[in-house]
Amino acid sequence: MEVSSSNGKPFLTYDEQIEKLIKDKKLIINDIEYAKKLLKEHSYFSLISGYKKPFKSKTGLYKKNTSINDIFALYNFDYELRSIILSGTLMVENHIKSLISYSFCEINGYEQKEYLDATNYNYIPDKQKGINDLICRLTNIIDESEKYRYIHHQKQNHNNIPLWAMMKALTLGSVSKMYSFLPQNIQSKVAMEFKHVNEKDLERMLDLLSRVRNVCAHNERLYDYRYYKGAINDTFIHTCLKLRKDIGQYVQGKSDLFAVLISFKYLIDNQKFEKIANGINDCIRVLFNNTRQIQRLQLYKFMGFPSNWDEIKNIPLS
Repeated sequence: MEVSSSNGKPFLTYDEQIEKLIKDKKLIINDIEYAKKLLKEHSYFSLISGYKKPFKSKTGLYKKNTSINDIFALYNFDYELRSIILSGTLMVENHIKSLISYSFCEINGYEQKEYLDATNYNYIPDKQKGINDLICRLTNIIDESEKYRYIHHQKQNHNNIPLWAMMKALTLGSVSKMYSFLPQNIQSKVAMEFKHVNEKDLERMLDLLSRVRNVCAHNERLYDYRYYKGAINDTFIHTCLKLRKDIGQYVQGKSDLFAVLISFKYLIDNQKFEKIANGINDCIRVLFNNTRQIQRLQLYKFMGFPSNWDEIKNIPLS
């Protein structure tokens, strides 16, 4: 039963979706009921539209011998990948929140009026709107303290919400912006805790990680992520792995998933980083056990990974 629409594609029943995939797109579906179960659980848009690209030929049809199981294998790979990357971003998030609140309060004191004071930030013209927006966000959290038990407790019992408590209510995106607005002396104190990055390196890495965290939190497709409005700075890792360049600029590890892994290398301790890298390796191995319809180098290209990406674990930062 097709319901016509003047905007976009028409509604199709599960049976019609499967018929379209088999007859029009030449996708192999051997078990109709299983395929219907997948579409019910994950939706055509999320599963098929979201993960079909590596399996399509230039004709618009699926490559020979491609089945719905191949697409589902990539879907599951991305699901596991999101879990691993999210765990890394949470490690960075907790660490950076602790460092910023400590460094800010050490210099400005712990009263909430200090982080609500624009003069305690780098209040230059091109940052004023962002700082005002941040202060507005902080003020709203205080005004709506009942939404956050720990914030409400501080407000009711102490009439003051120190920054270390406020941090729990902030997203990594807000914390990333806060770091970019801090005066240079506080930025330096925070960045010094990471031996091999400077203030600008850290600012760009946090910006990238905050956006990737949102992708993970909203179950969006991750494996081919690109952030086109920014990039991390060139690092020792780029040089060591001899990443590919185009017109003198690195084309891997700048605004893609490998840039996320590079950021983790600099911001997470070695043992935890190695666990993340090994987890990604395991995900890739499982994917290739479950499908032969996508090639390793093809996958790496989507991810922004070089063929020697796993060597990142063994590179000493010095």
